[in-house]
Amino acid sequence: MKPKKIYLILFCIASVLFSCASYGLKNKNLSIVLSQTELALTGLEKKITTSNDPELKKAYSRLKQKSVELFPVLEKCNDKYALTTEYVTTLQASEKTLKNLDKAYETIADKTFILEAIYTDFDAKLQTINNTAKNDATTKIKVIVNSNEEEGFFVFGKLSYEQGQNIKRFRFNQPTQNAIQDFVPGYYLFWLEKEDRVGEQELHLILSTSGEEEKKLILQTPK
Repeated sequence: MKPKKIYLILFCIASVLFSCASYGLKNKNLSIVLSQTELALTGLEKKITTSNDPELKKAYSRLKQKSVELFPVLEKCNDKYALTTEYVTTLQASEKTLKNLDKAYETIADKTFILEAIYTDFDAKLQTINNTAKNDATTKIKVIVNSNEEEGFFVFGKLSYEQGQNIKRFRFNQPTQNAIQDFVPGYYLFWLEKEDRVGEQELHLILSTSGEEEKKLILQTPK
């Protein structure tokens, strides 16, 4: 066999193997998380349909529709380019929040806010996927945080729908004005702390538009 033909065959084999590899690394937890989220939404629907609150019903309807749009896209992205652990962790957090909302439905007062916050988080993820060149969900957005004129504040954060929960899910490695950290697209709460001074929690939408992968925030300095 001529050398050129041998090289051509080897190139074709390598191409097939590379292609298969890109489809063989998917995150195995994604399907479980999405399935459990759908179950939680179904459980909530039974309760919300009997509610007299039109805003709550609207928030649920919007979230349900957004999940129908987002979940198949995530599955497709996961098949092509495995979703990161960090990405799936944010989806697991929304799943757990919805499960808890279903379980403790009568005692939770801010149901509408929670549903709207998860909707916004899902929408940020979907928009970012649609704005990437390869339509994938591997985008990480660099968040840069400054604090007006005073420096040296540590930056903390959590997911928007964890408002009211006494947790600190994220902490930037460096204080302001050098606070930089990568984030999965979504809807977040960020705030500043320094010694006994704690700033107000601020909602920020983190997404990529037209390939933009950097977000600069100036958070309110605590008094």
